[in-house]
Amino acid sequence: MYKMKRYKTLLFDVDDTLLDFHAAQDQALDQLFTSVDIEPTATVKHAYATYNQGLWEKLERNEITRDELMATRFPTFFKEHFGKELANNSLNDRYLQFLANGHQALPGARELLEDLAARDYELYIVTNGVKFIQEKRLRESKFEQYFKQIFISETLGAQKPSQLFFKRAFEQIAGFDKAKTLIIGDSLSSDMLGGQNAGIDTLWLNRKHQVADPKIKIDLEASSLEQISDLLS
Repeated sequence: MYKMKRYKTLLFDVDDTLLDFHAAQDQALDQLFTSVDIEPTATVKHAYATYNQGLWEKLERNEITRDELMATRFPTFFKEHFGKELANNSLNDRYLQFLANGHQALPGARELLEDLAARDYELYIVTNGVKFIQEKRLRESKFEQYFKQIFISETLGAQKPSQLFFKRAFEQIAGFDKAKTLIIGDSLSSDMLGGQNAGIDTLWLNRKHQVADPKIKIDLEASSLEQISDLLS
C-alpha cells in the first residue's frame, strides 16, 4: 500500500483537470467553422478533436514542432475532410482567439483550490499550450489567484512530458524539493509520464476510469477533484 506523505509543492495541469477544455474547444470550433461556411456538426467537431489530439501527441513525442502544428492543422484538416484549400494563416489565430474565451471550471475545481491554498500548499500550474490563451483562461476563471506561478510550454520552450520542461520549471521554484512535490493531471502521456520523467510523485485524475499504462508510474489516483482533497488530508 502506498504510504501517504506530506507534500509541499503541488503542480496542476489545466486542461480537463481544472478547466473544461472540451467545452472551450467546442465553442471555438462552432465559431471558426461557421466563419468558413462549414456547418459545425457534432461529427465534424469530433473529427477535428481526434485529429488535433493526434497532433498534440506527436508534439509530445517530438515528431513535429509546435510551429508546424499551429501552421498546418486547419489547412490540412479542411483539405482532407472537405476538399477546401484554406491556406489562410489567420485561421489558427482566429481559432486561438475564440479558444481563449473558454474558461468553464470543472466541478469541484474551485473548492479544491481554495481548500489546498488554505492548507498552505504551494500551488503551481504546469501546462502545454499558448501563453496568452492559458493566462487569459486562468485569469477569467479567477483561478490565477491560487497559484504562485504559471509554467506554460510556450514560455519554457519545452513540452510536457519532457524532462526539460520540468527542469526549467523547477529552476524557478524557490526551495524546490522533488521529494515533497506532486503533479496532478488527467493525462497519462503528458502529466503522469512527465512526472515520472521528472522524478516526482504523480496523482492521476482518472474521471473516465481508464486502464493505466503499466509502463507509467502512478503513485495516487482519484476519479474526481473532490477525492483529491481527501487524499491529501
